Parts: sequence; structure tokens; C-alpha cells
Amino acid sequence: MNTLLKLGIGLVAFLILSGLITPAIIFVYELTSKPDLIDFKTSYEQLNETHVKVVFSITYRGSVPLNDVRLEVLNNTLYFGDLPKNTTLTKYVILNVSSVPEYPEVLISLKIAGIYRLELRIRGAG
Repeated sequence: MNTLLKLGIGLVAFLILSGLITPAIIFVYELTSKPDLIDFKTSYEQLNETHVKVVFSITYRGSVPLNDVRLEVLNNTLYFGDLPKNTTLTKYVILNVSSVPEYPEVLISLKIAGIYRLELRIRGAG
């Protein structure tokens, strides 16, 4: 094979691989260097004797976009969508107080730059 062709193929492969790896490297670097990169807050409001409104708020301060952000709690899926830099998104769910366990499980899932899926399962959040 021609040396110039090999060099061209190698360069294209390098560019593709670096484009795929770079978002993950940047995200991990920011995650370790910025303690407030992702801020996850919950609050609740008692609506009546049987129901409570639980509010979930996610703030993202990183430079790599987060996509397909969703939260699953007590058989409810809250879809936040995309989180670009310096964005806060808020969603809520209304729950029957009698059906809420003492320590509910929460699953947060997202894609880093639309490439890498990350899931975080929190047990005993309450």
C-alpha cells in the first residue's frame, strides 16, 4: 500500500478516535476539578393529606453537553432532555404519600456528548 495512503488513513483514524475520546476526558477532568459541576436538588410541598409534590432540579456547569437526561423515581420517569452549560432544569412529580417507601431508589441516566451512557443509582435517597 502506498505510504501516503497509509498516512492519510492513519490521520483520519486518529481524528475520529480523538473526537470520540475527547468529550469523555474533558467531562472526567471537570468532574474531578469542579465540585459543583452537577448540582442535584430536591424539595417537596405537601398538597393535601394524601399527596405530595416532589420537585427535582438539575444544574449543570460543564462544557461538554449532557444529553437524554432522565430521572426515574418510584415508577415515574422525568425526562429533562439536553443540559447545555450553565443550565438548570426543573421537573416535578406528584406522589401518594402512602405509596412512598422510607428509602426510595432514584436512577439518574444521561449521555455524555451524546456518546457515552452514564447511570447513577442512588439507594436510600430520602
